[in-house]
Amino acid sequence: MRLYPEQLAQHLQAGLAPCYFIYGDEPLLKQEALDALRHTARTLGFDERSRFDADPNLDWDAIFSESQSMSLFSQRQIIELHLPDKLDKTASERLRELLKQCHADLLLLVTGPKLNQQQQKGAWFKALAATGPVIPVFTPDARHFGRWLTQRLQQHDMSAEPEAIQWLAYAFEGNLLGVNGEIEKLTLQALPQPLTLSALQHRVQPQHQFNPFQLFDPLLQGKIKRACRILLQLRIEGVEAGMLCHLLARELSTLQQLQLGLLSGQSFSQLASHFHVWSSRQGLMQSALARLPLAKIQQLQAMLAATDRAVANFDDDQAWRWLHSICVGFLDERLMVITP
Repeated sequence: MRLYPEQLAQHLQAGLAPCYFIYGDEPLLKQEALDALRHTARTLGFDERSRFDADPNLDWDAIFSESQSMSLFSQRQIIELHLPDKLDKTASERLRELLKQCHADLLLLVTGPKLNQQQQKGAWFKALAATGPVIPVFTPDARHFGRWLTQRLQQHDMSAEPEAIQWLAYAFEGNLLGVNGEIEKLTLQALPQPLTLSALQHRVQPQHQFNPFQLFDPLLQGKIKRACRILLQLRIEGVEAGMLCHLLARELSTLQQLQLGLLSGQSFSQLASHFHVWSSRQGLMQSALARLPLAKIQQLQAMLAATDRAVANFDDDQAWRWLHSICVGFLDERLMVITP
């Protein structure tokens, strides 16, 4: 059963499942989900809590012993287990054994990182999903961030005008912890409702935040202004140009292979399956392929090679100029003069 964070409160009104798996890369939503589960568990008499990390040094026997032990003063307990980025075969098998030990006086809270589609097909993930709800926690993307902000303000008995919501979404994109802190500060100021753009701009300092992977979807969509904004913010946040080179090389290689396959008469669906393009990204790839012929992709690869040389020569400014030129180059099929 898949359960989203905004559905958790209603779910808990009906009681607790024996196990929950919370996974993803959004720290605020993950912490809030854990806090809600812990609070509900305490009201139901789960007074003891133990935490374990599923690293190579974990003593799984200690967890099994803990799961079957009963304290003199407490008969219900919570065991929290944090999973690493990758789960080896032994850990996968022991986790599935642990899930079979769940009973009415034990609540198992499992947390983990963001998972790819292959990991979600693993036996251990399927076992978790069969035992209790799985709760993915991700940062809302630009399309849904405004709605998330509106709901978050409503939770604090506040509202905001549409242009104020739009400004908040721009000012805090990718940084839920930051905007949540600002909203909590605003609740203490008893401001007139709905909040106006002017009121927010005078009281709130923008704190948007991005990760390198957020650069690629706007590029594939041809949203170059947004991509350049993300690129600038990544530089401000200290992301290394070399890391972006590595990630861009992978994206351009995939585009090149797909375009070559299309030119040879293969269907996109066959190519997407062969090159393991996620279904959620296939539309983005098709959009880019329709806009970027093979010659343009090859030119972008040549520009990326120049970026790599700048990185190797420790010319950071030149590397970032090349990266900006590459972003602009995703706009359409026109070839560019290769001078950043």
